[in-house]
Amino acid sequence: MKKILRLIGSLILLLVIVIIGFIIITKPSTPHKVTVSSQSIIYRVLNGSPSENLTKVIELMGGIDKLIGENDIVVIKPNVQWWNHGATNLSALKTFVDLIMNRPSGFWGEVVIAENCHHGNEPWEDETTGWKKNFERNSDIKGINNFNDLTNHLKKNYGDRYTTSHWIDVAYGTKRVFSPEDGTGYVYCDGTGGVPLIYMDNGETGDNFREVIMTYPIFKTDKGTIIDLKNGIWKDSSYTEQPLRFINFATINHHSHYVGATGAVKNYFGVVDISGGGWGKLAEKYNNFHSFAYNEWDFGPVAGTMGSEVAMFLNTVRKADFNIIAAEWVGLASRTEPPVAHTRTVLVSTDPVALDYHATKYLLYSNSNIPIHNPDDENSPLRHYLIKCAENNGGIFDETQVEVKSFDLKTNSFQTDDNLAVIGETTWGSHLKTLYKYLKFRLDF
Repeated sequence: MKKILRLIGSLILLLVIVIIGFIIITKPSTPHKVTVSSQSIIYRVLNGSPSENLTKVIELMGGIDKLIGENDIVVIKPNVQWWNHGATNLSALKTFVDLIMNRPSGFWGEVVIAENCHHGNEPWEDETTGWKKNFERNSDIKGINNFNDLTNHLKKNYGDRYTTSHWIDVAYGTKRVFSPEDGTGYVYCDGTGGVPLIYMDNGETGDNFREVIMTYPIFKTDKGTIIDLKNGIWKDSSYTEQPLRFINFATINHHSHYVGATGAVKNYFGVVDISGGGWGKLAEKYNNFHSFAYNEWDFGPVAGTMGSEVAMFLNTVRKADFNIIAAEWVGLASRTEPPVAHTRTVLVSTDPVALDYHATKYLLYSNSNIPIHNPDDENSPLRHYLIKCAENNGGIFDETQVEVKSFDLKTNSFQTDDNLAVIGETTWGSHLKTLYKYLKFRLDF
């Protein structure tokens, strides 16, 4: 019986390979770009190692001295909810921290890696997160296999100048607070306890009507520095003038039929409190970020709502000083399993919408050819939320208004607008469920 099942599995895999081969042969032409003006800029480096790409892209932006000050508190928000290509590349992240700590003009501030992966009150012990799950790809550092390894390494190297902060949802035990005077925890902007009401609704009626409030963390570094993510550094019962820098360090991958793709915009879901999960409520009547936009794991009442709420966060709580996407690998149908394209690219912009538009169009869609990954496809949920984010002052959606400065380390030269599609070598793997998902998305849409 086992032999028969193995034979059936082998035949299915062979059929999948044949279909994929046909799809590869019939790939559409790669996209091209026209730049009319420069309201936003994307810096991009490709074809080096993750460390080389990151180092070069920071150089293109003017160097770490220009981007980070000598006394800054730097909070870096990676994606650690997943592992492999679903998580931020470990080598690129380590290189970025090293550049800050070894800033040529000196650095006397602090660096914090902080994340809320919404996995209980001890996510660092959870085998289903990038903290503890060993990576099969996307580490690129010998002896470092997950985020626990990386953060322990950084702690050993930099002592109390470095902190790992686990933001935990109130539902998992974190205290709800109203100001730094209450200690660490999450602030709910529901208009109580002296906190302003910062909310929006989706404009619907009846059962489809939903409201959401902004939430944000207050946390402490290993040096004892109190960080209020919205209002800044707190010391001796008042806010100080010490600069706070916030870096959104994301990935770019496929994400479900109802989201399309996940990148810099979606990475803000790992900043806010999402107590209650897919149908969660905060402060009684308010939905969390996920349940406001979606019906658990399906489309919500209003297309693109996720982009609207993230834009409100950017404009009322905190917008990242810049966004980084480390696209060493791009997941074509999953955030953890092949098929994956080896795109070997790092991209940076102050504009998360422009960055996601570019990364999905020229890296993800150029390799997957799945329509929901195409920000120009009228039916793509990705397009819907990027447009909503842009319409609410979250960034620029129109790529003709975005300048791209792209440097190819292989040719040691800048690229032109007609040569921006990055086609990576694809690893298809043998994970039948994910291969089936890829084929379904590729053929159904």
